[in-house]
Amino acid sequence: MGREKITALYERLSRDDELQGESNSILNQKKYLEDYARSKGLRNIRHFTDDGYSGTNFNRPGFAALLEEVKAGNVAVICVKDMSRFGRNYLQVGYYTEILFPDKGVRFIAVNNNIDSNNPMDNEFTPFLNIMNEWYAKDTSKKIKAVFRNRMEQGLRCSGSVPYGYMLKPDDKQTLYVDPEAAEVVKRIFAMAAVGTPLRTIAETLQADKVLIPSAYLEKKGMASRHHDYHDPYLWTNASVGYILDRQEYLGHTVLGKTISENFKTKKRRKARPDELLFFPDTHEAIVDQATWDLANKHRKRKPRNLHSNGKLTHRLSGLVFCADCGARMSYAAPESAHSDKDYDSFSNFQCSNYRSRYNDCTTHFIKASALEEIILKAVQTVAEHVLSDEAAFLEELRVQWDSKQDQVSDEEKKELAAARKRFRELDNLIQSLYESKVRGSIPDRQAERLITQYDEEQAKLEARIAELKQPEAPSSPKKADIARFMELIRKYRNITELTDIMLYEFIEKVEVHEHTGGRTKYRRQQVDVYFNFIGHYLPPGTVQTEEEFRAEVDARERELKHQQSIRSEENRKKRYAELKERAKTDPEAAAEYEAVLEKQRKQNHKDQAKKKAIRESDPEYIAAKEAKAHTAMLKRITIAELAVLAESDPEAAKILEKRRAYAAAKNRINAERRKQKAAQDPAFAAHIKEKQQEYAENKRQRNKRLKEAAATDPEAAAKLAKQSERDREKQKRCDQRQAERAKADPEFAAELEARKKEHSRRHTDKRKAYLADLKKRAETDPAAAKELAAIRAYHAEATKKSRNKLYESAKTDPEAAAKLTQRKEHRNEHQRLARADLISLAETDPEAAGKLAALRAKELETSQRYISNLKEAAKTDPEAAAKLEAHREYNRQYLKEYHEKKRIAEKEAQNVSA
Repeated sequence: MGREKITALYERLSRDDELQGESNSILNQKKYLEDYARSKGLRNIRHFTDDGYSGTNFNRPGFAALLEEVKAGNVAVICVKDMSRFGRNYLQVGYYTEILFPDKGVRFIAVNNNIDSNNPMDNEFTPFLNIMNEWYAKDTSKKIKAVFRNRMEQGLRCSGSVPYGYMLKPDDKQTLYVDPEAAEVVKRIFAMAAVGTPLRTIAETLQADKVLIPSAYLEKKGMASRHHDYHDPYLWTNASVGYILDRQEYLGHTVLGKTISENFKTKKRRKARPDELLFFPDTHEAIVDQATWDLANKHRKRKPRNLHSNGKLTHRLSGLVFCADCGARMSYAAPESAHSDKDYDSFSNFQCSNYRSRYNDCTTHFIKASALEEIILKAVQTVAEHVLSDEAAFLEELRVQWDSKQDQVSDEEKKELAAARKRFRELDNLIQSLYESKVRGSIPDRQAERLITQYDEEQAKLEARIAELKQPEAPSSPKKADIARFMELIRKYRNITELTDIMLYEFIEKVEVHEHTGGRTKYRRQQVDVYFNFIGHYLPPGTVQTEEEFRAEVDARERELKHQQSIRSEENRKKRYAELKERAKTDPEAAAEYEAVLEKQRKQNHKDQAKKKAIRESDPEYIAAKEAKAHTAMLKRITIAELAVLAESDPEAAKILEKRRAYAAAKNRINAERRKQKAAQDPAFAAHIKEKQQEYAENKRQRNKRLKEAAATDPEAAAKLAKQSERDREKQKRCDQRQAERAKADPEFAAELEARKKEHSRRHTDKRKAYLADLKKRAETDPAAAKELAAIRAYHAEATKKSRNKLYESAKTDPEAAAKLTQRKEHRNEHQRLARADLISLAETDPEAAGKLAALRAKELETSQRYISNLKEAAKTDPEAAAKLEAHREYNRQYLKEYHEKKRIAEKEAQNVSA
């Protein structure tokens, strides 16, 4: 007797279904199906569940496991709550329920739809249910797409992914903010690409430097990442680097709708066409500038066919040179292939690739690589010189040249556009016909899928070409932004003597080479059109080369060629010596010859070395550099204490001391953080650390106390104390600066720091008050305490005077200091007024207070008279002092007037009272 077959209960819940409430939850489905199965006597129950999977496709783990059991013949009954739980693709649902399950003898039940395959007469409405379920999924997908599209058209991001180099803030999920650490990697990638570094080299460099890939970096930062299946967190690829270089978000723009899902069933997405993208400029901070982005992507478009094994271009002009007649890219040829990895240029040349392929009717357009570089350099120098001499004339000439060009679509391009559209429609009909044939079974599935894929690829190419041919015409006048960028380049390279790689890629858009004229002589002529970035082809007036000038240039090039030939001769000589060395291993005669050659070379080398040594030793700069190198090495070996002594007089030692102190400070901070973490976990260790800190603080206090006592009589100790105080102030200043920077970036630390300062100030004030109170009490009987108290009061008086004078000086130029000074004066006047009022009140009954009041008034009178006397003396020569004196007199007159008026009123009131 075989094993009993199972009753499969299938449950599914998608994210959209979760919105409908608890009735469709997985637990409710399981309970509902179990109750139904028991009520119908179905035994050997087993659940198959898919939680969070859409019903429009059947790539679900739970369903896949169920299908395996069905194909293995282990399932008797499949039971679902309703047809929508089974799936929403009516073609595939129909295949399983009408073909596969009956073929395997599986009974299918959809409880809520009253569908049971054992009762076929009751299942006539099932296909319509499947269609309605699919229509529901299709309509939901359409609505969701419309909502997302509407949000994107408003510039709102719908995707949670953030470009590498940016981050989102918790309170702002739309604006991209620069992530400083990752942004540095992005800048580095663009900088390398802007100088022509291949993608493979960039990826290998980042991997060698242990730079985390974007997915690993996100996980390190604790942020969500869709890619978790990487096996090496440092393995950068060409695709990942190219993806970063493609993104316009690094220019500060927002680009939405990059991929489009055309079929809600397959969930496959295609890349959006340029006219389908939603572009919003300048929405966030840029990481790279436009010039760097353009230059980096320009290098990527070059795509030369041949690369060396090290990933470098065969020639730095590869991908920039085109045939002027057929428009094909010119290929690089280097007959001396054995030296292609060296700076070796003799007959290296460019030729039309169509001519070399021999399948197109075009001529060679042969031109030497060295000649082409010279032409480009001269063109750049000529344009730069002309532009810098008269910018206004250049702009007018450029406008005239651009106006004379009519950048319109040619007749051939119009014909090509019509043909492409016709072929596109033909392919649509072919694909539709193939699909119908596949459904009918008149063509094998494999062959149909292969043909459909082939036609899809052809359609994609046609679609891209049609979009390219439909591009709007180029403007008939140069853009101001492009001209400004070109002018910036010209000013940047105003003195050009050689053509560097960076300069070449920043200046040159392309080079078109015409077929040469003049026969097979060395004076043949060949037109080369240089197209500059931002302005296109431009030829300054009067730059046509005369025959004599051309011949002179050819002769100079010939001389350079001879020089290169001499270099090759030297290379051949080295090669012969290498062969001789190899033969010397087995041939005695060759060994003797090789030994003679080596001896001759040794003697010559000794002579050369002696000559160079004599020249170096007589060169003061060489000797100074050698001594400086030895001195720097010595400074790196000595201790920080010894280095601090030397730093007082040696700037180099001061620099090294600063670096070593910074390193030591960083190390100390790390160790302190480790001790803090361990102390939080180990109370005994925390107590030990506290005891050590108190012991260190006490020892430091005792050392400082002894040093201060010695400084009173010992000048050397006083100087040492002054240096130590200066170091302590610098150290505290650095510490305050670090804390301020951290507090600016961390609000929690700022609040903690403020609270800590307040607590420290409170403890210090309480301690100082208690000490002064005790000192005052002891000063009544102890002369030493009285002397110390007097010294403290004198110090406070001097400090107050210095602070006041400093505030007076600052108030002359600083409004904030002036306001502070005014506030302090008002506070002092109010304090003096209240104290005077109290003293006057006490003087009525207290003779001692009356004496104090009289002394105070006498002092005020003396001070006022001295001030008026000084002011009168200054008024003789200073107009400002004279004005102050006049104002003071006017104030006194007004004061006396008010005083006499008050006195008269008081006397009159007194007479009235007595009457």
